[in-house]
Amino acid sequence: MDQEKIEKLRPFSDGKYKNVDLDHLVMYAMGQLEEMNADLSFENAVVATFKLFPKKFSLSGYPTYPDSDRVMNCLNRCTFKSKQWLGGKSRQGFIITDRSKRIIAESEKLLNEKTVTKAKATSQTRRKENILADVISSAAYSKFNEGQGSAISEAELCYLLQGTLDSARETLRENLRSLKNFAEELKREDILKFLNWLEQHFQIFLCYPQQ
Repeated sequence: MDQEKIEKLRPFSDGKYKNVDLDHLVMYAMGQLEEMNADLSFENAVVATFKLFPKKFSLSGYPTYPDSDRVMNCLNRCTFKSKQWLGGKSRQGFIITDRSKRIIAESEKLLNEKTVTKAKATSQTRRKENILADVISSAAYSKFNEGQGSAISEAELCYLLQGTLDSARETLRENLRSLKNFAEELKREDILKFLNWLEQHFQIFLCYPQQ
């Protein structure tokens, strides 16, 4: 049975996946489900991802429970037309495509990287570029570019920050800070301008101290 197979999954050490983005981790988990011939269902994806990467996929304040919303956000991004890393939908189950296999292989590489400084730096830069590419493809960024920033919803902000409306505000602020750091490091002034605007516009929602 799927449950017995998934229960046998063992977590990676924290250091192995600390710097790997959430979407690649979920894709790796989907690859593991396929290898064990388990159903590629949303429920199995939540448990498998949590079993493999508990530090990144546990509920805030409840480290022994998986955060299903976080996994759902990743799956939504991975199936979205701008990525198409994965086929299918949560209700019907997911599908591993040829593109999926390439991304899963890429995820395996990220998890098994050798600690060679130059290679690690190159990989880190590539991951940051991919994360910023997701920012550019978001609905929030499109609205901002079209002069409709005020139409950006709190839900769209949370999606951009890899969270949900129920996510801890501290987590959302931390994710926004990371995105700003990536934009600064890669000299993406256009993205940094957008992120600074979000920070100011959603100051109350994100629970920043008011100036």
